[in-house]
Amino acid sequence: MFIVKKKRNYLRQIYKENKDTGAFIIEVSLDDYNEVFNGWDPSPIKRRDLDPDLLTFIDQCAFDIPSKYSLELLFYMPRQQYNTKKEKLTRIGIKNNFKFTLHFIRKELANYRKKILLYIILSFTFLISSYLTQKNVTLDLITSTLLEGMFIGGWVFLWEAFSLFFFSSQETYVKLRRYTRLLDAPIVFNYE
Repeated sequence: MFIVKKKRNYLRQIYKENKDTGAFIIEVSLDDYNEVFNGWDPSPIKRRDLDPDLLTFIDQCAFDIPSKYSLELLFYMPRQQYNTKKEKLTRIGIKNNFKFTLHFIRKELANYRKKILLYIILSFTFLISSYLTQKNVTLDLITSTLLEGMFIGGWVFLWEAFSLFFFSSQETYVKLRRYTRLLDAPIVFNYE
């Protein structure tokens, strides 16, 4: 209990907290709505990529704030920039970017699952084949070497499946949860 309070107090020193919702606020100061998006992307705002530096900042903040706390994105803008249409389009563009990123993260996870299944099938195929062949064949130098290669290959495929499942895909699941949090986060504009 003490550690949880200490962590929350530490977060309050870095991030503001919305008193009504308890969400931690990621604050960004902008001069114009276009600063949210990549200047090199000629797409309409609804489909434009976020500025890489802004995306890195938001991603790092979301990583820094534990997943048990909700998030809120707060963009400070000069008062003379206020435009309800641009604000709405910017919100849509940000949400679309997070949805697009989530789509690719899910595709990456599906690809991991396919590879894991393939590696397990190959592993057991190699291991069972080498075991059964070893029992039924007279071993000479070449056959013995091939069987050892199949045996080692089976264990390598099994290790690769475990590695993908326990290491690579877990990092991707963490990223999936982080971007889902960002997609669910309210986006607020404050004009000063």
